[in-house]
Amino acid sequence: MYAVIDTETTGLLPSHRHRVIEIAVVLLDARGQVEDEWVTLLNPQRDLGPQHIHGILTADVLEAPEFVAVARRLGELLAGRMVVGHNVEFDLGFLRAEFARLGFVVPLFTERSMCTMALAGHLYPGAKRTLGACCAAAGISLEGWHSALADTRATAELFGRYLQEFPSPPPWQWAYEEVRGWRWPELPKHEFTPTVRPVHAGGRHGWMSRLVDQLPRVPEPPQADSYLALLDGILANREITATDADQLVQVATELGLTRLEVQDLHCDYVSGLAEGMWAAGGLTPERRSDLDRVAVMLGYLESDVDDALLRASSGRYVVPSRPGANGFPPGSTLVFTGDMIEPREVWWDRAVAAGFAPQEAVRPDTTFVVAADPDSLSVKARAAREYGVPIVSVDAFRRLLPPPEERQQHAS
Repeated sequence: MYAVIDTETTGLLPSHRHRVIEIAVVLLDARGQVEDEWVTLLNPQRDLGPQHIHGILTADVLEAPEFVAVARRLGELLAGRMVVGHNVEFDLGFLRAEFARLGFVVPLFTERSMCTMALAGHLYPGAKRTLGACCAAAGISLEGWHSALADTRATAELFGRYLQEFPSPPPWQWAYEEVRGWRWPELPKHEFTPTVRPVHAGGRHGWMSRLVDQLPRVPEPPQADSYLALLDGILANREITATDADQLVQVATELGLTRLEVQDLHCDYVSGLAEGMWAAGGLTPERRSDLDRVAVMLGYLESDVDDALLRASSGRYVVPSRPGANGFPPGSTLVFTGDMIEPREVWWDRAVAAGFAPQEAVRPDTTFVVAADPDSLSVKARAAREYGVPIVSVDAFRRLLPPPEERQQHAS
């Protein structure tokens, strides 16, 4: 009755020609009992994207089949079954794109699928978002996270638990009857041998991934959890690459999230990480440094993390003293980019008065960039991401500046 799926991909956006590089399917009967399972790596004929997340090496996929070879077998597994996944729209979007590359339109519709991330929020208000957190709450072991088969097995077991909360037949029986009658196109037949990933690939990423697992769900806007679920996976390894950042902007756009909504989500995300860190104890300098890196990647400052930790600790957290304003010492170099409401010359003069050293171009040793739009795709912003230079908003930079009277004293 059900086909539980999970994919590992070269990126976040099938519209950017990102590809599926691993897919797993676990078949369940109406009671949630396992009937069969299938998994294979895929050779995407391109680079593998964020290997720090999925853990798959180029050598692993060299002999793997291409999607065209497995399409017919995959169609046989999915035909007549209701698809289940955790944040299932992500996986369905990639599968629809893979079949479309072969010239086929397949009946894989989010509206007729089941999402365990959504079910968790429906059944257990306050449930966390990630697969790891949902499994932990249900007492399900999740080994080899970001391995398609491990994630699919865990999702299948989780869905089986959730099924017990509903009568038989379940409320979505009518949708299953509709799915069961859909016709699939006649897909080309190819001989292939499934390729299973080596044991070195995949795995969880330490304390940050466990912290991410504890972040709360976000009920509004409706697309928020889909966006944040992708952010969870990226940040589990404590970094956002320039490519990741560009893709997140595009994902937010495709989900219909406004810039203000994304800013609010990022702000709540940083606060949630800080609260989770304080609650877990063990606020070591190394972990605080990791949290600061994540905050900067999302457009916030160390001072914002301080504020979040103060709130989480009810004022018990001791803010460390730092040279200069909020961690950027006098003499720090900065570059402005984007059209600001006030003239660029005004901001340049303010920066100089505050003891900063403005530059015209971004260099590897630039301390930070001030952007009218922190998600900017300008040449300067792209260079900053390439060099790992923090990008802060105009409002954040304004908070870095001393009061006007202090600036005047500095200038004189």
